[in-house]
Amino acid sequence: MRRCPTCEEEIDEHLEVCPWCGRRTGFEPKKSISERITPKMNKNNKRILYYVLAGVATVAVLAGIAVGCLNKKPVIGGGGRQLGVTEVIDSFVSVMPQGSKVVARFNDDRHCIYYLNSGHLMKFNAVSKMLDEVNPSTMIDDVSVYYNDRDTVSGVLEAELTEDEKFIVMRVVTERNERFPEMTEYGSFKLNTESMNLLPYKWTPKKKVADNANQDSLRRAWAAYQRRQASKAESSEPAETAPATPQPVETPLEEQPSAAPAPAPAPTPAPAPAAAPASGE
Repeated sequence: MRRCPTCEEEIDEHLEVCPWCGRRTGFEPKKSISERITPKMNKNNKRILYYVLAGVATVAVLAGIAVGCLNKKPVIGGGGRQLGVTEVIDSFVSVMPQGSKVVARFNDDRHCIYYLNSGHLMKFNAVSKMLDEVNPSTMIDDVSVYYNDRDTVSGVLEAELTEDEKFIVMRVVTERNERFPEMTEYGSFKLNTESMNLLPYKWTPKKKVADNANQDSLRRAWAAYQRRQASKAESSEPAETAPATPQPVETPLEEQPSAAPAPAPAPTPAPAPAAAPASGE
């Protein structure tokens, strides 16, 4: 407590205005807690700044490590040798099951390869080194796919990459009728290789059309083949043989009969005498 310089009443030592006389006291106002501890904090400014910078640097390093782990190339083999996506896919192709057909391979951000084997469309990720199956029945509701490894007509029958290399279209067996195979039902789907979305699709298989030169050569080859077949057919038929002409049999001279003597020429009759002329003439 202090006395007001004007009215000399006892007042709080931090009051700037006296509540009795209303005059300004000139006393120093009461400081807040933050103002009172600021001088102490100012003494440790350098230390606090160091801690802040160290924390920021630690966070930056951890973030860099995390990004590096996400973008790290796959490692195959011993010795810590790093292989690129292309090398990893090539290595996997060399060990794929026999009879597999490569549908598509991507060395870009998709870093994977799709292949078809025994009715199963498989996907191998070159980064995670995971092998997954593309099964429409697990990707679309109310869709069932007939799989039977003992049946040649099952699962994914055909799969091909579109010209824009973004989609894979496939034709699958949705229902197999073993008793009446001609009643087997099929379905077609389109897989987005970037978003991995699967949608129904109308299957239109690619048709390879030969150019005019190839078509002409094919026509000529077919005509030559038909001519060869016709000539073979003619040569295989038995030819009509002409009746044999009787050949004269030669008889040895000893056995030949002697020639009969020629008959004597018949006597020539004498000419008749001329008639005598009549007497009255």
